[in-house]
Amino acid sequence: MNKNPVFPSNIKFNFFSSRFAFFCFSLILFSLFLWGCSKNRESPYSTDSSKKSSALKLSVTDKILNIPLSELLPPAGPRTGKLKKDVSEKAKEEYMYGTIAGQYGKTFVAIDHIKRALSFEPKFIDAHHNLGLAYFKLGRIDEAVQEWLTTLHLDPKYAETYYDLSVFLMQNGRTKDAILLLNRCIEIDSYHLKARFALGKTYQKLGNNYEAIRSFQAYKVKDRGNLEVLISLGELYLMVGQLEASLKEFESATKIDDKNSMVHFQLGIAYQRKKQYSNSLSHFKRTLELTPDYSDAYVNMGDIYAIQREYASALSSYNAALGINPKNPYLQKKAAEMEKKLMEREPK
Repeated sequence: MNKNPVFPSNIKFNFFSSRFAFFCFSLILFSLFLWGCSKNRESPYSTDSSKKSSALKLSVTDKILNIPLSELLPPAGPRTGKLKKDVSEKAKEEYMYGTIAGQYGKTFVAIDHIKRALSFEPKFIDAHHNLGLAYFKLGRIDEAVQEWLTTLHLDPKYAETYYDLSVFLMQNGRTKDAILLLNRCIEIDSYHLKARFALGKTYQKLGNNYEAIRSFQAYKVKDRGNLEVLISLGELYLMVGQLEASLKEFESATKIDDKNSMVHFQLGIAYQRKKQYSNSLSHFKRTLELTPDYSDAYVNMGDIYAIQREYASALSSYNAALGINPKNPYLQKKAAEMEKKLMEREPK
């Protein structure tokens, strides 16, 4: 079963003809020439709502926007469709043509070939699923959802489709329904990391911190090296007052990316709450080395210096923050307080 919301990249060609291999090689060269080889290029089939182009023209009807949850959660039943390993060579070949085209952003070409695959094998589950992804990429939401419903009709345990549909629901404000679909996805595939991550971020956004922690901890059972998961867990533990657990997650994050200023800032906060001011100041200074205009780091440094009665250093920190946010009333007040403290120390 295809577990990714993009067409698979680890394609094996051992069963293809030399003509097909030559086509693949030519298409890859053409694609690399046209779009470049950037490692950070967005996957052409990403369903992340934060990455969708603002210029994308969505095609979606009220019927699909308000589709009943019951239609998105079909009853359990046997698989009646065919997976890639079960279809004819012609269907498999067209599907793989579409796969490669989709990988390199040729969405219309991908749709054309996947449709041809379906003309040979109408119950080709993977093809229906990936055709839905292609439509979703183009903003043709009605068609995408219909393809995913067909996928679930053919295989009610196709976990990835529940994840894809949850993205659609989340984008349209149906958060509770999206959570139900993510949970269905995880029921089928307990190590579905994208669903675990999405569930954790959703709970975090809703303020359900302990459920978010559970989701991210479940993610770590399979993958302990995801920077975003470590940062999210560190933030959540900080919010619920579990400082040691927070420090552990943020320290793990620095081992992956020591140049992440936000991680160092959060470490500074955690150590500050533990009243380990030396460690806290060290991380705030590191934050400012990486991001010189990180005003909150100056503010917290000022607060620590003020507690330690190092009023000159506190004033310097608050003034540095005021240089970034000159109209901040808290900073104005604290700077004035430090000036007063220094004046009181001066001999009369």
